[in-house]
Amino acid sequence: MKTLILGASGATGKLVVLQLLERNLSARIVVRETAVIPAKITGNKNIEIVKGNIDDLTTDQIQKLMLDCDSIVCCLGHTISFKGIFGKPYNLVANAVKKITDAASSFDTVKKFVLMSTTAYTNKKQGEKNTFGEKLIFSLLKIVLPPHKDNIFAGDHLVYGLEAAGRIEWVVVRPDSLFDEENQSEYEICELKTRSPVFNPGRTSRINVSHFMAELLVNDILWQKWKYKTPVIYNKDCRER
Repeated sequence: MKTLILGASGATGKLVVLQLLERNLSARIVVRETAVIPAKITGNKNIEIVKGNIDDLTTDQIQKLMLDCDSIVCCLGHTISFKGIFGKPYNLVANAVKKITDAASSFDTVKKFVLMSTTAYTNKKQGEKNTFGEKLIFSLLKIVLPPHKDNIFAGDHLVYGLEAAGRIEWVVVRPDSLFDEENQSEYEICELKTRSPVFNPGRTSRINVSHFMAELLVNDILWQKWKYKTPVIYNKDCRER
């Protein structure tokens, strides 16, 4: 089994790579030329490193990267800086998701696709609703925070554009208030948001997100449960907050 990982040099992407290596799986990772990657990744025989900017790659180039991969994981995000948040590419994640789904249409076999999103994405098709206050905040974020709009476009492309059709099966993983934690801890997976990401957010450690994403790829029962859904992941220790 081989997985194509986009955003593999990011805080969560690196952990996904390590989770796959722990399971003795292979990965092809795409990283920026300037990306700093841990030695335990660069020195592993199961890792193939491709350097380049995702937004510059064509659909045909993405297709070649996907060719011998069974699954794709996208942990792309905007750099936390003024240029990263307000500069181009504005639709980094959405553009990558569209290229992946377009490229998948030419394959004879179905590929798994896991997209890391956020609880700021609301799956209205699944029955989620925002309160008046949340609608107000999210509307403002769409105007003043381009990455938020990018996440919405990316999620909507899968939820409304593909659903259960085509040569790709997908899961959109939605963590809440990401933070770093050294060791994996207990977490829970919910079909819908159980907390307000604006007024009563939960917490999700990046290592727990990476563990769940890796488990989706290797555990077919888990995959069948969450296929074509947008599960929310919370650390269990945030229940009392």
